[in-house]
Amino acid sequence: MEKAGIITDAAAKRLERMLDVSAARQRVAATNLSNSSTDGYEPKKIEFSDELAHASGRVNLQRTHAGHLSSSQAAVDRGYVEVVDEDALENYDTQLERTIAELADAELAYTTAAKLMSKRHEALKIAISGRF
Repeated sequence: MEKAGIITDAAAKRLERMLDVSAARQRVAATNLSNSSTDGYEPKKIEFSDELAHASGRVNLQRTHAGHLSSSQAAVDRGYVEVVDEDALENYDTQLERTIAELADAELAYTTAAKLMSKRHEALKIAISGRF
């Protein structure tokens, strides 16, 4: 993968993936939290489409209602999709606590990946400049 003229290695790709997935988890959890008292809102969660593909052989996303957004191939290409969290619907009493825990977990994962990526860039700058 090449971004901004820098060729990245497998570790950088994993960190980038961790940042992407953690940001998506934060976005979904924040949306769930902000809509927790909205009548008819169905909480979402992130599912990993590559795991779904292995389990089912293929991931087919389709609109079930004209008002729904169409599926995005880009989301499938990223390796995850947003789906309705059936468990949260069934366990409404613990939904708020679970959502807050998910938000905190995603934030911790994102912060960790961002710090690791920052340290990686610092090491690259030192290696390029020759100053220790």
